[in-house]
This record gives sequence, structure tokens and C-alpha cells, in this order.
Amino acid sequence: MRRICLLAIMELFGFVAFAQAPSTANCTISPSEIVAGDPLIAAMSTPTFSPDHSVINYVWSTTGGKSLGLGATTNLDTVGLAPGSYTVTGTATDPREKRDGTVTCSVNFTVKPTPPPPTASCSAVPTEVTIGQPVTITVAASSPDGRPLTYSYAATAGGITGSGNTGNLVTAGTAGGTPITVTATVADEHHQTTTCTVIVSVVAAAVPATEARQAAPAEAQEAGTCDFSNPTKAARVDNVCKGVLDGVALRLKNESNGRLVVVGYADDAEGGNAGSVDAQRALNIKSYLTEGEGHAGIDPARIEARTGPHGGRNAKLFFVPQDASFAEGDTVIVDESKTNSRP
Repeated sequence: MRRICLLAIMELFGFVAFAQAPSTANCTISPSEIVAGDPLIAAMSTPTFSPDHSVINYVWSTTGGKSLGLGATTNLDTVGLAPGSYTVTGTATDPREKRDGTVTCSVNFTVKPTPPPPTASCSAVPTEVTIGQPVTITVAASSPDGRPLTYSYAATAGGITGSGNTGNLVTAGTAGGTPITVTATVADEHHQTTTCTVIVSVVAAAVPATEARQAAPAEAQEAGTCDFSNPTKAARVDNVCKGVLDGVALRLKNESNGRLVVVGYADDAEGGNAGSVDAQRALNIKSYLTEGEGHAGIDPARIEARTGPHGGRNAKLFFVPQDASFAEGDTVIVDESKTNSRP
């Protein structure tokens, strides 16, 4: 009887009780289809929680991959996932909600089979040169699903540098009559690779007898250049430079009696660091060739680090054959005890 009277009084004064709608959550994921290794972002919204409650706890779980965050948005690591369908589940808890303070939602994503590796073919122009003539290497490559590609180069003799699908072979200092095999490696963003090769014939130029008798002593030969354009890591050896150094390392191994001189440069715009960053650039290159990730393992005694006059943000490499000399010019030997190298 009392309850009936209470309801009547509440209705009289305009108080009508309604059952509270349960709290809900919405989950989204982007993209919904990927190849293993691609990034994924899952997000969760809780529209029925009070907007005045700023502290909401989120927990994520997934049937495949690994969640990398605890907020309303999380990144998913999908490296190594097999093709198939997977589910991401988010749980949000509002500590200030007295009822229905925890909500859950789920969303699915699909891992497609990894596409085939890229394809590539190599060509050289010209295919036969005399010692000292340059050769242009061109790579025609494509990815079956149109993914971006990266290129690297190696040669059995000489030095080679590359930028994109074009490489430049330096034949100075090579032996006449010995073919040079150039190998290009093409990789996509999933680390799938393919290679192609091309052979360049090198012949010795005919030397008149009178010139042969008066031949000058051998001299150092420029073997490549590394640019340092990163404004925050001014002496970092980047991937383009590593490609140059890998070619130089191969030459040092093939011509075991030669040595290398590395001259680091800096410009005045680099301020007070210019007097040390040039030495750091030379030593970082030496460190990469002797103990770096390229595993070249060149004897440090065969590499000399120097600095040159200010005027550029790069380092030049000079291969010095046996019995040859390096024209020192304005360069200065680096005191390696005062500078720490970073491979």
C-alpha cells in the first residue's frame, strides 16, 4: 500500500522513474585488410559514459598480433601473422559510473597472403670499357602489388654507388681482362628481396712503349662520396652511404695490398660543431668498415681518417693502391683518441 502511495505522489509531482539504458561502446579498425607486418590502428568510443568523467581505463586484447597501447586508440603489431581473420577486443572502465561502468566491443581484421617478392633485371651501359671508364647500371624492377622498393648494389671489383634504380660503377684501379660482376638487390617493405646481375668486361688501354717507360708512380683514386644531410644526426652513416661503403669494402678485400683514406668535411653553417663533426664523419665511416653492421671486418690499420677544409657536409673516400701515395693537400690526420666512433 505504501509503495502504491509513493508512486502516486512521485507521479503527481512529475517524478517518473525510467530504467537506465545500458552503457555501450563502439570499436573501429583501420585498415581492415592487411598483409602481415602492416600497421593497424584500433579505436574505441564510449558515447554513453558521462562526458564529465575524464578518467576512463582501457584494456585491449587480440586473437592475433600484439596490442601496443592502453588508451582509447591502440596500434597493433602484426609481424608474423598467418593469413586469416582475427578479432580485436577493447574494454573500457569508468570508475565513476555506479552502474554499467564497464563496456566491451570487438572488431575484426583480415590478414591476406603475403604477395610474391619483386622481380628485377639488370643492364649495363657500356658492357665493355677500358680501365677508368665509368659504367651506368640500370635496374628494371616491379612489385606485384605496387609496393615501394629499395635498391642496393655490390661489385666484384671497382667501386659502385647507387641511388634508386640506377648505379654507377667505377672501374679505376681494376685489373684489365678481368670481368666485373655487378649485383643489384631489390627489397620491398616486407623484406622480400630479389637480385639480378650483369657482367662488365674491362680491358687495359694500350700504352705506347715510350709512355710505359716514363709512367708516373701510382696515386690514390677517388672511390666514392658519402653525404651527411640529416640535421639532427650530422655524422650518421645512412643507408645510401652504407651502399657506397659495401662496394669499397669489397674492393679492399679483393685488393688486399691497398689501403683507404677517408676525408671528412663540414661547413661553417654547422657552427661550433664544424671542427669536430668532420672528424666524427670520417671515424664513423671507418668504424662501419671495420666493425659495423655490414660485417666487412676490414683491418683498422688499412684505413686512415682525415679532415679537410670546411666547405661541405660529406666525406670522400680514396683508395690507395700498393706503392701509391696520397696527396695530403690541406687534410689533417684525425686524433682518434679524442673522438668516439659510432658505427
